[in-house]
Amino acid sequence: MLLDQGPEVSSDLERVILDFTENQRDRTTLHLSVSSSGLDGASVVSRCADSPEPVGHLRMARDLGRRFRSRGFSMAVKARICSTTPKELVGRFSPELQILSPHEIAAKFPMMKDGGHYTPQSCDPIEKVAILIPYRSRWNNLHTLLPVLISVLTRQHVDFTIYVIEQVSGHKFNKGLMFNAGFIEAMNQRNYDCIILHDVDMVPVDDRNLYRCNKSSPLHFSSAVDKFNYSTLYSGLFGGVSCFTTDHFRLVNGFSNMYFGWGAEDDDLRDRALFKNLSLFSKPSSIGAYNMLPHSGSHNWKKNSDRFKIYHKRLDRIEIDGLNSAKYKMATVAFFPIYTWLTIDIDENEVLE
Repeated sequence: MLLDQGPEVSSDLERVILDFTENQRDRTTLHLSVSSSGLDGASVVSRCADSPEPVGHLRMARDLGRRFRSRGFSMAVKARICSTTPKELVGRFSPELQILSPHEIAAKFPMMKDGGHYTPQSCDPIEKVAILIPYRSRWNNLHTLLPVLISVLTRQHVDFTIYVIEQVSGHKFNKGLMFNAGFIEAMNQRNYDCIILHDVDMVPVDDRNLYRCNKSSPLHFSSAVDKFNYSTLYSGLFGGVSCFTTDHFRLVNGFSNMYFGWGAEDDDLRDRALFKNLSLFSKPSSIGAYNMLPHSGSHNWKKNSDRFKIYHKRLDRIEIDGLNSAKYKMATVAFFPIYTWLTIDIDENEVLE
């Protein structure tokens, strides 16, 4: 189990690196790649020979990756398209809500490839899915969610990659901008067909809720949350867990970048989709069930006092505020067995100017 106390680190990325490096003997097949840079905008941090030299724990992680072999996988003959009703599905279940360390999760799922990627070996997946999880100071939530989520996704025969997008600056958290940055960086790595927008505190409890996109419309997955008596907080809610095809996410220009602090960014996204004549559907409450994890570190999630002013002018900004105007600096890209970890630095004044 993960201990809360340990060496002081400047971000949770370094905490992940420490966990893997200190427990390397528990996973001798570990292959880890880390790159670091201070590039601006949507630049991808590549693993090329002339990349800036990593320092501190980043160098430890790079050297660790060099010392171990990549994991080998036997290629199975795929004779069919992956079913939408795999025989491995169990329906509603009671998840084990325990906090595991990153290396414990990796040991639990040895089939995961570097960067948090999995592809089924027994069938051809229907689409390539990116799971985007915006993150800041929610270590326990993240490492409680992942063991359950990975179990569900593998039972569903989904071809997926998990991205954790950590905002590391001292400015107020901006979930919409983290989703936009995660989308841009993920699409620069692979041509995904579907993106899942996943809050870190939402744990699925029914594997019939398939993590796949509808080609004709965005979908709201978390239609029945335990905290709200297996309903939603209000009618029309589109936050929590939802999905877009990558074409639809580009069509609506992603999220607004204007919402610093908590509130209204999900409603803004919903209205962008409706404005672009996209129909929105929610999963039936019989399968769209989630447990909401308790929050800690609420100081990072203060309500945005200007959110209603920003929301009031939401439709005027669709074409100029979103994916095409996302201002951020890519600090680090790190590839671990259970996720690709992106550290993003943003300046609130620069974004809002």
